[in-house]
Amino acid sequence: MRIHHDQALMKHHRHQHLYFILLYSISYLAWIFYQDYEKYFRQKLGRTSDSFHFPLREKVIFWLSKVFHFLLFVVIPIIYVGWLPTLIGLLIASIVCVLCLATVFQLAHVVTETEFKTIDTSVEDEWMIHPLQSTANFATRSWMLTWLLGGLNFQVEHHLFPKISHIHYPALNKIVKENCEEYNVKYNEYRTFWDAFRSHVRVIRSMSK
Repeated sequence: MRIHHDQALMKHHRHQHLYFILLYSISYLAWIFYQDYEKYFRQKLGRTSDSFHFPLREKVIFWLSKVFHFLLFVVIPIIYVGWLPTLIGLLIASIVCVLCLATVFQLAHVVTETEFKTIDTSVEDEWMIHPLQSTANFATRSWMLTWLLGGLNFQVEHHLFPKISHIHYPALNKIVKENCEEYNVKYNEYRTFWDAFRSHVRVIRSMSK
């Protein structure tokens, strides 16, 4: 997937707007069965990240957690129900998990109204301005979605006030909007889930060219 201009444009990105949901659906399995190990052995979280060193205690926690997870979600299910039901169960769990995560994070950040800072760009604005530039809310009037996502559709307020309970986000939303209007700061918000989703698709399409 290509979602930022700093990423090299490859041939397989050309049609990513057609298969991005499929990639989202299986990315959880790639995350837990490949990327965790890649980061562990490479000792870097990302391409531009600094190297890190795992203390022995963290290494023990990592491997114990991985062994426990593999036994609980792969070995034991295969023993009791067989490999095919286990595979189907893993795929269903992956799809549900990742689509929930994608709903929150992609629609809040990878949309047309947010700004993407490049690797070489320094953040010159004040700290509280940056979340407003790089984040968008969506469907804040939907009590059902707010309940299901634990208030994370109020992503702007989540970043600005991470230690405040999400039950206060609707009230904070009004206050932040008023202050943004007063100081002429852009506030990004999509009225509905589908407005944000369509915006995300437009970004995916634009990054394929």
